[in-house]
Amino acid sequence: MTNLDLTSEICVIGSGAGGGLAAGYLAEAGHEVLLLEEGVQVKASQMTQREEQMLPLLYRDGGKQFSADGGVAVLQGRALGGSTVVNMADVVPVPGGVLAHWAQVYGVDRFTPQQWAKAAGIAAQAIGANRIQSHELNRNAQLLLEGGRALGIAGDVFEHNRVGCVGSGYCLIGCAYDAKKSTALTWIPRGVATGNLRVKTGARVSRLPHKNGRVRAVEGQLLEGHKVVGRFRVKADRIILAAGAIHSPLILQASLLGGPVVGKNLSLQPQAPVSARFPETVRMFRGIPQAAYLHGRETCTPEQGLGGFRIESVSATPGMAAVNGVGWGPELLEVFRDYTHMGAALCLVPDAPMGQVRRKGFRPVIDYPFSPSWLERLREAMDTCARVFLASGAEQVYLPVVGFPVVESTTDLEALKNWPLAPASLSLISSHPQGTCRMGVDPQTSVVDLGFGLHGVDNLQILDASVFPSTASSHTMLPVMQAALLGLGAV
Repeated sequence: MTNLDLTSEICVIGSGAGGGLAAGYLAEAGHEVLLLEEGVQVKASQMTQREEQMLPLLYRDGGKQFSADGGVAVLQGRALGGSTVVNMADVVPVPGGVLAHWAQVYGVDRFTPQQWAKAAGIAAQAIGANRIQSHELNRNAQLLLEGGRALGIAGDVFEHNRVGCVGSGYCLIGCAYDAKKSTALTWIPRGVATGNLRVKTGARVSRLPHKNGRVRAVEGQLLEGHKVVGRFRVKADRIILAAGAIHSPLILQASLLGGPVVGKNLSLQPQAPVSARFPETVRMFRGIPQAAYLHGRETCTPEQGLGGFRIESVSATPGMAAVNGVGWGPELLEVFRDYTHMGAALCLVPDAPMGQVRRKGFRPVIDYPFSPSWLERLREAMDTCARVFLASGAEQVYLPVVGFPVVESTTDLEALKNWPLAPASLSLISSHPQGTCRMGVDPQTSVVDLGFGLHGVDNLQILDASVFPSTASSHTMLPVMQAALLGLGAV
């Protein structure tokens, strides 16, 4: 067993949108920084585009991290760059209505909308954000927009942080062409180039010993893959925790930090995959997988924050599609026989904070009940998505509801109105967990203060999606970067 004792001015835990940015920014500002990442660095030359190799290498639990009742697959990256390595590269800032909601309902008003907007601009430039062009839309995205127009539902195309995309379609298992500008290709190399940033991969943080309102050290295990091969201890003057909304609260809970609500107020923003068979060749698995969306049923108000639902074009590699789609055995085989004719979309339904994360050893237990009001919006979203596909020429539509018959006409959707929806009957995914270290004024109802500092601790900040009081946006990479820049005083 190896034991390491390390020192640094600043220790950053986690290398994704928040931690990777923080490490790079602080190093460029002249600070000595040590960045700890549980996963490994995976370079483009190692990204084989093989699911059986990439899923265990790039994802937490190989992509099989589920809520406790099995109702939601919670997808998180576990590599240098975090989820920015495996996400769909969509660049969406925090909407103004959400900022107004946070100020009105939660008292989170330290930073102005103008400051949030400036932070968005800095982050977007750093990761190469640009608008997807019409000629870059694959047929799946085009069909979604065509169906939306036919039904009068407004749509648009995303901004993304791909530069030089070749359209391979393997975004969810890492870009073998270095086109996706993750923190592993942007903020982290910028920091390393200064000579001020050291990166330690294979380092799983377990606890933060503290005394008299200060974290005294960062302790954890050294890993080779998933095997513990040693232990480490880091002494640092300042700690930045950015392990994500599932694991940041676990570290705090293990350290007896965070107060009474740490781990609570979890939002998963579950998404329902809907697929459709077309008479024409679609090849949804080629090109930019998630390029277009319908936002005409989305709402955003100061009273409620982000609500309604949106529908986004999507595709997945075959293994992910099989696990997260609907159907088994002969039914699934039939779908894959015509896979080149299949299109797909995600129904993204923002949720109110309703879940929690708790510890079981080093493992998270993700408790996430479905509220009746959220289930009704999900039902409406799936119904709308099916109608969009039918309007764009689909012959058959498959809903992610166990036992629900294949939809061939709008008449078939009448059965959905009263169809029971429950965790065991739905196939849902989450890529945007948020809220378990909520920001606020009162330490009894929040975990961090309005400057992102842990209540009662003067040298620890949390800079990840766990701090959001409610769902920040339809996609959280840019919102996390906005929050990190504000927390670091960059704006």
